[in-house]
Amino acid sequence: MYKNIEFLYRFRHLQNEHREWTKQILVNSILYFADPPSFNDPFDCKIHYSNKVSLDELRHYYTGVLKEKFPHLNRKQLREKIASDIRGINRDDFICKMAEGMQDSANRLGVLSLSATCENILLWSHYSASHTGICLKFHASSTTPFFGMAQKVKYKDKYPQIDVLTDPDEQVEGFLLTKAKDWEYEEEWRIINHETGSGGKRFPDELLAEIIFGARMNIEDKEEVLSWLSTRTHPVHVSEAHLSTGTYSLKIRPYEP
Repeated sequence: MYKNIEFLYRFRHLQNEHREWTKQILVNSILYFADPPSFNDPFDCKIHYSNKVSLDELRHYYTGVLKEKFPHLNRKQLREKIASDIRGINRDDFICKMAEGMQDSANRLGVLSLSATCENILLWSHYSASHTGICLKFHASSTTPFFGMAQKVKYKDKYPQIDVLTDPDEQVEGFLLTKAKDWEYEEEWRIINHETGSGGKRFPDELLAEIIFGARMNIEDKEEVLSWLSTRTHPVHVSEAHLSTGTYSLKIRPYEP
């Protein structure tokens, strides 16, 4: 997938158990992929199929599924099984069951959320404990391993209109990479783990390019984060966010102890 960005960001804080999780990122290069049911947006990754598919279209789709699942069936056996399975089928019930199956699969995925910006004050407020935490900057061009797999999230006012026969890639984009327009300020990109689901995943050490201290971060936390960084094999640039004068914005400058 083509991307015209070079870096992606992740905001972290140091409160309670999150302190240890943040330490794991900086010391062991481990990022946590969350499962969709744990997201703070109840609409996120929710499967919602449209009801525009006809019964004939469903029958044609089901035929293709059976051919793939039971390649040993001859033409007569295939027709008989289709007739038996389709007999008395309720289109709405079929779509409902398909949605339930897709939702179950989506709930078992692992998703890492990143942002294309490090300067949005709401992101610092929401995900970095009111500017007292840090922001991590990762190399993330289209050719970069790990972060190069990130896909851009789209924002819309309404659910995407997707039916059960839509190409699987389009379904992924519609359900997993589309959010309500209210979240547009996040400029989110996502890495979706289909193979092993949620949990900690290790990224290459050299891909952490920079950390940015929050504008309200205390000196004790800064010193501890610096001690974590000192254990890394690749150097990491350290910056700090400052409140701008006269505007509601942040300025990122090199950190000067």
